[in-house]
Amino acid sequence: MVERARNRHVEEDQNPKLRRHYRARFWLARFALVPLIGLGTVFAEQPGKALIVVAHPDDEYYCASTVYKMAVQLGGTVDELIITNGEGGYRYSTLAAAYYKKPLTNEVVGRRELPAIRRQEAINAGKVLGIRSHYFLDQVDQHFTTDERDGAKYGWKSDLISSRIRALIRQEKYRYVFALLPRATSHGYHQAATALAASAIQALPPILRPVLLGFDTNPARFEPLPTELFPQTWQLDYRFAFDRTTKFGFRDALSYQIVVDWMIAEHKSQGLLQTMDRRDPKEYIWVDLSSSPQAQKSADSLFRLLGQDVTHNDK
Repeated sequence: MVERARNRHVEEDQNPKLRRHYRARFWLARFALVPLIGLGTVFAEQPGKALIVVAHPDDEYYCASTVYKMAVQLGGTVDELIITNGEGGYRYSTLAAAYYKKPLTNEVVGRRELPAIRRQEAINAGKVLGIRSHYFLDQVDQHFTTDERDGAKYGWKSDLISSRIRALIRQEKYRYVFALLPRATSHGYHQAATALAASAIQALPPILRPVLLGFDTNPARFEPLPTELFPQTWQLDYRFAFDRTTKFGFRDALSYQIVVDWMIAEHKSQGLLQTMDRRDPKEYIWVDLSSSPQAQKSADSLFRLLGQDVTHNDK
């Protein structure tokens, strides 16, 4: 190889045309690499860090596809903070009673056994979605309610929850917080979890504040109501929609619906969740404009990276 290179240089010195030919090939190859380097930079760009803040161990259902693409396919970091033990779900544990060989629909047994069961189910579901770490705050899950103040009535330590969220944001420098859109008709614990996330964010210096994103599988316009826990400024119409039916993989044989189904299947103690199989084709995302000075810009940046699976709503 060395001898061949030496001979080429001798030929170039003796033949000006040959010298010009090799120089032309060199510059052509150099400029051809420029767009490839640019593409490499685009694909190497990562979406940063997100923290999911939810009330129950299976609430990540509402953002499952977004989390999977961000964490698994784009190499971002997603953690999850779960406020309650989820023991209030004992009523829906009929299928799980045989699976876990425990009478979980009995309230006494269910409330005693479900916290550990649902914690492990959340960890298993997190493996499907690419969630890095889980933080469990072990607050009581009393019953279904539409009152966002109900958690505090039954023993939620709101100050502890808010301070834990603030500490995690300071420590991890999250750019995004994922929560559930706090509709007045939704579970009161969902509303409370989102309000506490908003409170924690706005208690931070502006430079540290992540954008708060509200997820729902219902695209209906959001109707804000005064909240006694903490106010938020949600857009009336959703800003983004992530299509769970988008195909990927070899010959487009897979879709994000399969990812969601896997996540659902891990929460075996919650029979009602199993009925959500392929029910919701999209995840709709709202932006809390009061959460961060760069709220809209940060949200747009994330969903631009998520790419062709996302529809932007410019209403």
